[in-house]
Amino acid sequence: MASVIDIAPPRPAPTPSFRKIRAASRGFEILFTVLCGLCIAFAVLSLWVIFLYRGEMIAVGPRGGLLTTAPLPPDFVPFHTWRLAQKLAYVPVVIVRGLPSIVMFWALRKLFRLYGRGQVFAARNAELIKLMGACLIADAASPFLCHLVLSATGYEIDKMWAHMTSVQELILGAVVFVIALVMQAGHEIEEDREGFI
Repeated sequence: MASVIDIAPPRPAPTPSFRKIRAASRGFEILFTVLCGLCIAFAVLSLWVIFLYRGEMIAVGPRGGLLTTAPLPPDFVPFHTWRLAQKLAYVPVVIVRGLPSIVMFWALRKLFRLYGRGQVFAARNAELIKLMGACLIADAASPFLCHLVLSATGYEIDKMWAHMTSVQELILGAVVFVIALVMQAGHEIEEDREGFI
């Protein structure tokens, strides 16, 4: 009769910090799932407003969008007065402005799902964090890019596209991207160490 001996080292018990990460991650996964869904819903609602909304509670002007029950200021334009070409010009704007937030919340959802499963310093985590940094950079750049395109078409209404928050978001995105590269380098060093054992 043969005996089988398990020589694999036992898995260490999760530390209290590790258990807290897993517990908190489940709540954050739900939060980012909801936020991703809300961003998708807002993009769909924006397209509905552009093409189908017939009222005057929602309008856009040189100082941005306006949601009001009062009479519109004279320089604000309700969406139902737009020509079809102008409405079509704003479809890519809605997509370009909404996509970075949707992808970022999707990546956050996936990241916290991995944390909830106990994968804290995996290569996939670093990839998702890099994607989030890229989304922040894209979200910071999108108002300027949309301004250039809409100015070229002559359909730009909202002239207030430059905000300090875009600069802050650009810097934050670059920092998050570099942090992900550091995490990835740390993971590769750890893998190399394990290969020498």
